[in-house]
Formats: sequence, structure tokens, C-alpha cells
Amino acid sequence: MANLLKTVVTGCSCPLLSNLGSCKVIPGKKDFLRTFHTHRALWCKSPVKPGIPYKQLTVGVPKEIFQNEKRVALSPAGVQALVKQGFSVVVESGAGEASKFSDDHYRAAGAQIQGVKEVLASDLVVKVRAPMVNPTLGVHEADLLKTSGTLISFIYPAQNPDLLNQLSKRKTTVLAMDQVPRVTIAQGYDALSSMANIAGYKAVVLAANHFGRFFTGQITAAGKVPPAKILIVGGGVAGLASAGAAKSMGAIVRGFDTRAAALEQFKSLGAEPLEVDLKESGEGQGGYAKEMSKEFIEAEMKLFAQQCKEVDILISTALIPGGFLVTQRMLDMFKRPTDPPEYNYVYLLPAGTFVGGYLAALYSGYNIEQIMYLGSGLCCVGALAGLSTQGTARLGNALGMIGVAGGLAATLGGLKPSPELLAQMSGAMALGGTIGLTIAKRIQISDLPQLVAAFHSLVGLAAVLTCIAEYIIEYPHFATDAAANLTKVVAYLGTYIGGVTFSGSLVAYGKLQGILKSAPLLLPGRHLLNAGLLAASVGGIIPFMMDPSFTTGITCLGSVSALSAVMGVTLTAAIGGADMPVVITVLNSYSGWALCSSGAILSYIMCVAMNRSLANVILGGYGTTSTAGGKPMEISGTHTEINLDNAIDMIREANNIIITPGYGLCAAKAQYPIADLVKMLSEQGKKVRSVPMTCV
Repeated sequence: MANLLKTVVTGCSCPLLSNLGSCKVIPGKKDFLRTFHTHRALWCKSPVKPGIPYKQLTVGVPKEIFQNEKRVALSPAGVQALVKQGFSVVVESGAGEASKFSDDHYRAAGAQIQGVKEVLASDLVVKVRAPMVNPTLGVHEADLLKTSGTLISFIYPAQNPDLLNQLSKRKTTVLAMDQVPRVTIAQGYDALSSMANIAGYKAVVLAANHFGRFFTGQITAAGKVPPAKILIVGGGVAGLASAGAAKSMGAIVRGFDTRAAALEQFKSLGAEPLEVDLKESGEGQGGYAKEMSKEFIEAEMKLFAQQCKEVDILISTALIPGGFLVTQRMLDMFKRPTDPPEYNYVYLLPAGTFVGGYLAALYSGYNIEQIMYLGSGLCCVGALAGLSTQGTARLGNALGMIGVAGGLAATLGGLKPSPELLAQMSGAMALGGTIGLTIAKRIQISDLPQLVAAFHSLVGLAAVLTCIAEYIIEYPHFATDAAANLTKVVAYLGTYIGGVTFSGSLVAYGKLQGILKSAPLLLPGRHLLNAGLLAASVGGIIPFMMDPSFTTGITCLGSVSALSAVMGVTLTAAIGGADMPVVITVLNSYSGWALCSSGAILSYIMCVAMNRSLANVILGGYGTTSTAGGKPMEISGTHTEINLDNAIDMIREANNIIITPGYGLCAAKAQYPIADLVKMLSEQGKKVRSVPMTCV
């Protein structure tokens, strides 16, 4: 501490103490005089006053009042070093008792023993823990500090903003020991490293006390005792201290760290460095490790599981990077004891009545599938209406699940499958549901567009397979059924639409996910290519309808499947990634005739929001050359640019504020900051509204 103070007053480059300095005045035969400059530039623009002589500067060492804290900021040896430098040191009575330093030891070192108020009123206060409320005095320690004084302590400013405000009101110059940079010039004052060094050594000592036998190997008359095997996770200061202590005690030491440099340090201490098969650098900023990938962590856990079967002692000194901040708004989303109870299981009553009633009618010999389809459809429509607002979203979800369950039950009841086929269908539905649930739980909210695109590709593939299967099943009845031609037309069109939806949705997914380039792919002669694909697809229906043979029919369906899949790629690839959400809605309306109207309406709404027509989005490149050329279109007009300060001023002056959230807000996950901003503005009496972009 004495060296720290000496360095602080002679040339510290820390921003908080940038105006500190010292001077030496040796006038003739007068006594040696040293001065200490306090930093006032943060709150005062006047010239800095001359420094304070060391002998007029008081250093205070208060007693730590944090629960179970046994450390003290200065030992008697440190006090003696400061006194030799010319400082006056005052120590609170009993400050060092928990560290086995009596008041007499401090007196012998040259310190004065005083009360807590006198100590905290010193020019410079050194503490281990940040100031807190003193339960004995009923006052905060920060309020007892001297105005314009200096505090050296662990502060953790990001965790204690209120404390910083209190210290700022006292005009206190603060040196946070936890913020000392990890550079060579500051290693002597890295208090975190010194504490970590002690913790690493102490971990080995405590482990040896509880282990029950020697660390080193022993050869006795009764036999040989093997040495202890110790695994140390984390090769920082604490981990290396543990490795050195354990190795000196004769144990077999193994060390693991994600950083190659730390593994080399383990090796230099005689420990065996452990590595995983996956090559990935763990070097982060400031000498710390970074958060590793999921694959690396899985390989890491596999290594630990194997090592834990062999080692006797495991010491973990690893700091986990990548912490997650839990905001107050997130906490408010958890259920509170005062919240009214929810009885979501009550929805099982109408669902059970709906499905159970159908099953009862089915076993009684009644065919009411059409009524079930109607009821399921109404539930799905009600679900869409319920999901439109947050207040009815849960009801909408429940209606949607009831509708889907009723539709599945009616479909199975209408098919009347054999037990073997029913088992296959149930297994397929269970597998699909499990996969869908797993993906839905892991997906980010900002990745929903590409998730929808991926699911739409499955819908298109299902349409192709269903139409081909329907043709195979109904083929024996085509010669005798008067409605055979209609069935064949539906099968052919369904195969074509399903193929376009399948490949187009995959391209949309690739562009949204970043797998494919977002820029439009303008193939040479793409319009002629698309026209040829369309003509071949339409022409294929002629032999399909005219030739009654099974081979011709399957060949035509297979051909139109391939042609439509290629056409889906060429059509979708020519559209930019920014328009993919609109493309998804169009493909949605293609793939399901029952949902055609809703898909088309949604596509129209999205196009209106972008001030574009549906034809402009889907056929935006029609009539232009396939390769870029010529002078680009010039856009003339005026615009106004503002910066952050201008935006803040405009918000402060405004009384009526409208927020237009878009996809960018979702991608940036800014909904919580926006909610906090709205709350703050509303408390100031401002009217804040949210208008979707589709309404602008």
C-alpha cells in the first residue's frame, strides 16, 4: 500500500487521478518537504491548488463491517512504511483483530488508534470492502467521508451505481482497486491477483486437510500408497497457485484451461496440461478467457467426466464469462405470490368434450366428420383473432390447439385406419411433434421468419407426396369414377404448387439464415427459363389427362415435381433477402387452399407497409435485363440527419410521442429498453403510443 500511494502521488496515469502529482522542495537547510495533490478536475474548473505536505495528510484505516470479512486494508508493516514516507496514519480500534493484528501492533508501527468517525474523516481512506451502512451508527460510511477526500477500495462500480452517486455528492476521488488494468506496469497493485493467489493456495491446504491421506506417495511395510491426483480447472492466478502448492506437496497435478498460454504455464510448473480434441482458442480480452462454443463445452464436459473418475481432488478456479443481465422487467414477468391463480387446465374440459363427443358419436355409428371440420375451422379462426392482442393471446393459443386436436381426431376417424397403420401414423405424428417442439424451444424470436420458411418447405413436400399418394390410391377407380378427371387435375396442380413451395421456401430460409447470399440472383435469360419451365409444367397435364396408363401418370407427376422445384428456386433466388418475409406469405397462400385468403391478405398488408405492390415484390425484375448495367436511378430530395443528442433533446421537448416498432427492434432485442423508456416518459406526463409499421 505504501508503494501504491507513492506511485499515485508521483505519476499515476489513471483517468480518475490524472491530475495527481508531487514535488520536492529542498530550500537550503530546511526540512525535506513532500506534497500531495488531490484531484478536483471532475467538479471544479479552477486551477489546481498547491499540494498538501505529506505530514499534513492523514491516512485512515477503518474496521471492515461486512459480514464475515476478516481482512484489513493495512497491516502494521504497511503502516510503518507509510509513516516513514511522512504520512499520518489513524486506525480504527479493533480494525485488525480478525487478521490477528492488535491495536498495540499498530501503535508500535506509528499509527494512532481512534474511533470510526475520526478515521473515515481522514484525507485518504483505505478499505477492503466498498462503503456500506454502518449498523451501529445507523449511517452510511460514504456520508462520513471527508468532503473532497480520497478513497482507495474495492468498489465494483457497475454493481454499485448508487454508491458512486453518494461518493460523487461528497466530491470523493475514488481509486477502485478492482479496476486496476492487468498490464505489466500495474502488476504490483493488482489486488485481485493477490487475493486469487491466496485463494488458490488456500484451496490446496483445505483439500489436504479433508483428503485423509498424504498427497505424496508413500512406501511402507504394509505396502505402497499412491500419490493424490488433483485436477485444476482454470489456469489463472488462482489455478497456477494451486498447481504450484499441490506439486510441491508431492501430488500428481493435471490442469485444464481454454487458453494455450495457460496450459504452457501449467506445464512449466510440472503439471500435466489437458486438452480437448476440438481446436478452438479461448483467448479473450484483457488476459481473460472468452465464452466457448457449444461443441467445445460438450467436449469439455466429456473430458471432465472422464477425469473425475480418476482424480482424487478437483479444484475449480475458472471464471465463467458471458454472464446474462436479468433486468427488473424480466423479474416482473415471473409469477408473484400476489398474482391471481391461473387454471389453464380448465381448457381440457372443452377440448375433452369436443374430441370425446366425436369419438362417442363415431363408436355409435354416426359420421359427423364435416361437423368436426367446421368446429375445428372455427377454433382456428378464433385462434387467429385471439392472437391479435396480448390480452387474449393465451385464449387464442388454447383455441388453436383445440382446433388442431379436433381436426386430427376427425381425420383419423374418417380414414378408419387399421391398428398397424394407426400405429405408424401415431409414431410419425409423435416424432414430428417432438422435433417441432425441440426446434421451437431453441429458436430465437428474431429467427422466426426463417423458421416459418423451413416449416413451409415441409408443407410443400407434404403436398407433393400427398398428391402422388392420392393418385396411386385412386388409380384403380379412375376408369369407373365419373369424378376421376377432377381428382387427377387436383393431384397435378397440388404437385406443381407443392414443388414450388418446397424449393422456394428452402431458398427463402437460406437467405434469411445467411446461408445464401441475400442479393438477388439474376441468371442470364432467367425470364425465358421461367417461361419454359412454366410451359413444360402446363404442357405435362395433357398426356397426364389423355393417357390412362399408370406409368404415364407417375412419370408426369414426377416430371412436374422436378420442374416446379427448379422453378421455385429460379423465382425465389431472383428476389432480395429483404423481401423474403413477403415471399413466405405468398408461398403460404400457394401451399394451402384453405389458408389462401389469409395468406394473400397478409402479403398485401406487408406490401402496403413497404409502399410496394405484390407484383413489384414477386416480379420486381420482370422487364429488366438479367445483369446490372447502365446508370443507376437517381433519387432526389432532401433529408434531415440527427444524432443521439438531437434525439434526446427532441424527446425531452415532445409531449406526444409515437413509436413505430419494426423487425429491426426485434432483431436487436430492444423491447425491454423500449418498455423502460415508455415507462419513464409516461411518468413524466408524456403521451406515448405505439403504431405498427403496417399502419404507417
